[in-house]
Amino acid sequence: MGASIAGAVRKKFPETNIKGYDAVKKNIDYCLSKDIIDGAANIEKAGCGGGDCLIIMCIPPAAIVSFFEKHPAFFINATLVTDIGSVKNGITYNAEANNISNFVGSHPMCGSDKTGPENADFSLFDGKKCIVIRENADLTDKRRTAKIEQTAGFWESLNMNVIFSTAEIHDDITAYTSHLPHLIAFLLSDATLSHIFNKNKDNNKYKYRDEREFALLTGFIGSGFKDSTRIASSSPDLWTDIFLMNDENIISSLDNFITSANSIKGLIETGDREGLNSYLKKICGERKEAGI
Repeated sequence: MGASIAGAVRKKFPETNIKGYDAVKKNIDYCLSKDIIDGAANIEKAGCGGGDCLIIMCIPPAAIVSFFEKHPAFFINATLVTDIGSVKNGITYNAEANNISNFVGSHPMCGSDKTGPENADFSLFDGKKCIVIRENADLTDKRRTAKIEQTAGFWESLNMNVIFSTAEIHDDITAYTSHLPHLIAFLLSDATLSHIFNKNKDNNKYKYRDEREFALLTGFIGSGFKDSTRIASSSPDLWTDIFLMNDENIISSLDNFITSANSIKGLIETGDREGLNSYLKKICGERKEAGI
């Protein structure tokens, strides 16, 4: 995501001076070799010199919190600080606790299951939505309002559609619209592939079928399963962070999902054709009503 943002900025504003930091040096070397960035940032110093400066934190949520705590001086001279984390309450709270007053939380609602700068997509943000955090108290604070509008303006300059939200509402809704779908993709992959691999439920070990049978069964995997579980190839480290940092909302969304799953399970077990058909029609109707 960091390389995608840098490349999108380079494409739209070629004269912008872009610096990047990554704990993995080869990622910085790659971005330099492809002219995605102009230089490497030094986290031991203030991240900005003179003039306007925007810092975007493009690392997992827990790493953002840790970076704020370990390197608060890096943000001292920044005109604006934002992030791309998909959990907002914890990050916003930590920015305030570390006196990073120019921080405005963001969440571009796009991404890929692929990682690394070599998979950067400079058109990734075109026409996508971006959540920008605006608390109710910000509405009466002209300085905060200006920073929030600057943040929104940046994402809009990358052709994103900005939606304003409080951190609390963001974390509640994205638990259902983003975090739960990823969790279900992981679970669907586990349930299906455990069966194909003939996983022993008692000791959690795989007892692989013979090669011919295994090849036959994997041949049953079609586009529906691949499409539904594509996001289960996303970074386990990233999603461990998200699931734990938004735990209460995700548990609530998972409880609701289990309730819905048990309702359909009950209708199937009892052979209730009319009830099952009615339930599925209700779901289809709600999708249409939501404009999905």
